[in-house]
Amino acid sequence: MLNPESVAAVEAARFGERFVRPLYTGYGFAAIPGTIERLLTGASSEALPPAAIPGGLERRETVILLFLDALGWQFFAAYVDRYPFLRRALDEGVVSRLTTMFPSTTAAHVTTIHTGLPPGQSGVFEWFFHEPSLGRIIAPLLFSYAGERERETLAAAGVEPTALFPTATLYQRLGAVGVHSTVFMHRAYANSSFSRVVCAGADTVAYDTLAETITLLGQRLEARRGPAYYFVYVDTIDDLCHTYGPGAPHVAAEIDTVLTTLDRLLHPLLARLGRPVLLLFTADHGQIEVNPAASLMVNRLVPELMAATPTGADGSPLAPGGSNRDLFLYLNRDRVEEMRAALSEGLAGRAEVHRVADLAAEGLFGPHVSPLLRARAGDLVVLPYAGESVWWDAEPFKLRHLGMHGGLTPEEAHTLLGALMYA
Repeated sequence: MLNPESVAAVEAARFGERFVRPLYTGYGFAAIPGTIERLLTGASSEALPPAAIPGGLERRETVILLFLDALGWQFFAAYVDRYPFLRRALDEGVVSRLTTMFPSTTAAHVTTIHTGLPPGQSGVFEWFFHEPSLGRIIAPLLFSYAGERERETLAAAGVEPTALFPTATLYQRLGAVGVHSTVFMHRAYANSSFSRVVCAGADTVAYDTLAETITLLGQRLEARRGPAYYFVYVDTIDDLCHTYGPGAPHVAAEIDTVLTTLDRLLHPLLARLGRPVLLLFTADHGQIEVNPAASLMVNRLVPELMAATPTGADGSPLAPGGSNRDLFLYLNRDRVEEMRAALSEGLAGRAEVHRVADLAAEGLFGPHVSPLLRARAGDLVVLPYAGESVWWDAEPFKLRHLGMHGGLTPEEAHTLLGALMYA
């Protein structure tokens, strides 16, 4: 069934006239880790409402979460009638509409799903942000300085990942009460600095293809008895959305591949297992079409912005932070209001300019905002309207993606949780 309570809650969650207000209690992505903890241990108060799970929040022995990067509500609505994997969840389980967190980014959501901490507490919120302890803009998931193509350049510079990422994880909490956790991730980053820290307490299994990981999952399920949690991360839909745009046939082909593979391999595997398993699936965000060639470059639109932006430890401006759908700006404190007014005028009708402190006070980063998030997120954030792209013109940060996310339009910030019980 489609959970009507969730639809009403998400439709009512508005921030201004054009944007979605992230929900951090009730029907929001932020409640998924607490829901998993409640289901497997009976603990945690930060869970989704009982209507989101078939049979409510009663304790379960085995839970699987498929994290299908970028397969947000827009894709579910478009594909549910064409693919048995989605339709089965709607007909035999429960599908709930959720909001994402803010920003609607992978960095924020994978950190939360592994730790239970929303961006306001984890401090990890975007692909690029200023790390005050280094005086540089970094790419946290790559564990590199921003603009560098190689992964792990921070490790090569002697930076300890435990100094940048939260070290208390969902898997440690589950393990403390006897629940075994297994995380399946692509081989390219399964053993990255970020993954090692935020997945501490889980067994990590590296894979190359979705069919391979379903096979590996099946072997683990058949071999293990007792309370267990399995997390499977799939990134291919997001990759192709970025490259070609969410409406491209390449994306449709990849969604077909993923959903067909899940239906042909995962569904029969769980159906014949012979013991109860709760299957969940979700996404961190959707995607929205953007045109890099038409992007508004804020440092050209407001030339004074360059002089108002402090320099980092490498002598370069502390820019850009965030993405072209949620541009975070770091400013000299005596220029913040001046730049906010100038940018608001220059971007009128195409984007909104907000003080980061105001968004924090509104609860957009979560109910609690740490000093770390305040230091990393800067002073202003530009939120473009649908179809717009706002960025900072500098090498090597040239735009190339035709699909993007990070902002608060419904396309980006509406997601879902599907829940289906196999007996």
